[in-house]
Amino acid sequence: MRDMRRFIPSGNLLYVFDAAARLQSFTKASEELNVTPAAISHAIRQLETGLGASLFHRKHRQLQLTDDGEKLFRSVESGLDQIERTAIEIHSTAASDIKVYASITVGTYWLLPRISTYPSHDARIEMQLYNSDKKLDLPADGVSMAITNGRVDWQGYEVLPFTAETMFPVCSPGYLEKHGPLSSLADLPAHNLLHLDSHYHEGATWREFLGHYGLNYTLPGGVSTFNNYILVVHAVLSGVGIGLGWQHSVGDLVASGALVRPLKEAQTTTNDFFLVYRKGRPLTPRAAGVRDWLLGLGSLKAS
Repeated sequence: MRDMRRFIPSGNLLYVFDAAARLQSFTKASEELNVTPAAISHAIRQLETGLGASLFHRKHRQLQLTDDGEKLFRSVESGLDQIERTAIEIHSTAASDIKVYASITVGTYWLLPRISTYPSHDARIEMQLYNSDKKLDLPADGVSMAITNGRVDWQGYEVLPFTAETMFPVCSPGYLEKHGPLSSLADLPAHNLLHLDSHYHEGATWREFLGHYGLNYTLPGGVSTFNNYILVVHAVLSGVGIGLGWQHSVGDLVASGALVRPLKEAQTTTNDFFLVYRKGRPLTPRAAGVRDWLLGLGSLKAS
């Protein structure tokens, strides 16, 4: 227990003193605090008794701080101002939208359809899209988190396993009807395979995917190459060719029938996804609820 309790038995006395000193009136202080003037007078006497000093010169219809009163008022005013600023900051953060950062593709095709299913009504989730997690720097605000993969240097972050990266060939039903069927992985190089530009993307490629199954694939000239995975998805949906589908991005499109898997093979890589947030400030209770909900959704399986 703080030793100050010997002199000031209740923190409420400081609220009363602050109001009386600012307004220089017990009556005005009583109106501000919604109590009677007698209650204000009693509280001030209790504070003066505890401190062993007079805090006000009581004149007819006028209050004036004594030297001790002036000294106490400077400390109380400064302390309450700081407490008020901190309380406003904490409350505004606690009431803020929960910010979930995701890549454009994961945000568009996985997170966005699920945000409205969050079971609690006391938190609003705001989706933030990013192009590259290499440059992602989350604020330590207690309400921001990210779904990410590929990056390993999350120093100063809490890093929680989210889901494995599973990929498989996908195409539109129209493409398969026109150019299919495919009987094996060996048929893939004869098709228009859609590629991500390696300058923009460090994930698995067609060469690595096919190499996993013992097939040698050399990138031919004049292939369809894109600098963002969401462009690959749009091209696949449009029937341009066959793309590598990541479960976390195209799983719902396969489930709905917008895309199909021309072959059954699926590969799980070691490039896992994580949910991360800064260590500098604990997540608010509402943000922690969103984190736990996302982690519960994270165990994705190939369709």
